[in-house]
Amino acid sequence: MGFFKKKKQTIETKNEFQLDETNLKKISMFITVVNRGQGNYVLKIFEQEGANAQFVQLGEGTAQKEVRDILGLEDNEKEIIISLITNERIESVKSELEAFFKINKRNRGIGFSIPMTSLIGMKVYQFLIDRI
Repeated sequence: MGFFKKKKQTIETKNEFQLDETNLKKISMFITVVNRGQGNYVLKIFEQEGANAQFVQLGEGTAQKEVRDILGLEDNEKEIIISLITNERIESVKSELEAFFKINKRNRGIGFSIPMTSLIGMKVYQFLIDRI
């Protein structure tokens, strides 16, 4: 009686999306804070630019009424929009947001981007850069 080891079968999986350094796109998190009720317009701007992940959070400022009156601010209810977008589209988004803020004096807000230096998960990355 002998013992025989079965050969392990190696399964090669073919990845439909091969990554190398030439086709990696850098991603940034773009945060926009606007007056409550204006978030839908900002969401549309990012959708037109190809953002696949957006999050909206309601916020409230901390300034007292007296300080807001001195600064000419009407209310402190805000919407915070967090969008993930590729770096190559940031300039276009900034120009669209600038135009949105200039259209009407009531359109006030601030926007800034933070580069993402790491991301875990190939499927997540593919979703964020719209490659699936």
